[in-house]
Amino acid sequence: MALTTINKLSLREQFEANLIVSKGDVLIRTFQEKDITPRYISWLNNPEVVRFSNQRFITHTESSCQSFYHSMASSPSSFLAIEHAEYGHVGTLTVHFNDNHGTADIGILVGEPSIWGQGVGVAAWTLAMTTALKIPKMRKVTAGTLACNAGMLSIMRKSGMVMDGIRVNQELVDGQPYDMHYYAYFSDDS
Repeated sequence: MALTTINKLSLREQFEANLIVSKGDVLIRTFQEKDITPRYISWLNNPEVVRFSNQRFITHTESSCQSFYHSMASSPSSFLAIEHAEYGHVGTLTVHFNDNHGTADIGILVGEPSIWGQGVGVAAWTLAMTTALKIPKMRKVTAGTLACNAGMLSIMRKSGMVMDGIRVNQELVDGQPYDMHYYAYFSDDS
C-alpha cells in the first residue's frame, strides 16, 4: 500500500490492515459475531474474571454482547479475539484509537482463569501494542488498571510500558478505594 494511501486511512484501518496475528501459541484476530458464545458470555459474568473491571456491574446476555459488538464495529476502536493453539478462544482485546492525537488505549480480558499466569495475556498484549506502534502517526499506546490488579500490572510492565500517571483512590473494589495506575509506551518518533 502506498504511503499516501496509508495516511488517508484511520488509525483503526491501518491497525487492522497490518495486524500481526501470532506469537508462539497465541493468535489475535478480529472478534466476530460468532464468537458470542455461552462460554464468552460466562467470562463476562464470572466475578473472578471481571473482579477489577467495570464489567462486574453489568449482567451480560447474548443481546447485550451483540449490542456491544455492533457498537464497536461502528467506532474508531478494534475489538479482537485472543486464541490459544490448545485452548481455542480464551479472551478479548480492545484497542481504542484517537486519530486526532495519534494514541491508542488497550484493554484486555483473559477469560479462562486456568491459563492465567502462562504468558498468554502478555503475548496477545504485545502483538496488539507492536501492531499499533507500527502505524506511522501513532505516538503513544496507553493502558490503565487498579493498583490491586497484579496480573494487569505485570502485563503492562513485561510489555515495556512505563508509568504515566496515577489517579489516587479512583475506584472501589470490595468497598476499598484503590489508585488507578496508567502506563504508556511511546513510539520511537515521540
